[in-house]
Amino acid sequence: MKEAIAEALHQLIHGHRNQMRSLTTSSGISIPVNHIRSLKCIDKIPNCSARDIAHKLSLDKSQITRVLKDLVLEGYVEKHPDPNNHRSQLLTLTKHGEALLIKLTDLHHQSIEAMTAGLNDQQIADFIKISETMISNLRKSIENN
Repeated sequence: MKEAIAEALHQLIHGHRNQMRSLTTSSGISIPVNHIRSLKCIDKIPNCSARDIAHKLSLDKSQITRVLKDLVLEGYVEKHPDPNNHRSQLLTLTKHGEALLIKLTDLHHQSIEAMTAGLNDQQIADFIKISETMISNLRKSIENN
């Protein structure tokens, strides 16, 4: 039974990614997943920097630097000097970036609705609680190694 957990998680993750890819493509949006995740971080983290995004997404800072370069070139993100740290830059969404994030959020909600069809609120709450416990267990396991 426990062996089936890994396969179920794998199928769920890839199913959600494929659904989002399909929704974004059909909406005329072509943007990689890490770019989307970075936009969400910039929107949610006050005084967001590349280091904040790398930490939040558990990605290498060089990966985030490349993502941010793309997002700046595409006009979704602006960089501003950090008044408290002259070696760092703060990131903000442009109006274009905010508009894209609104569209992406709507598509994400559509994907969640499709994924949770037929589930009641208690089943969803149980899934979230179990997932959070598993994530915590994995983090503790990594820390202990």
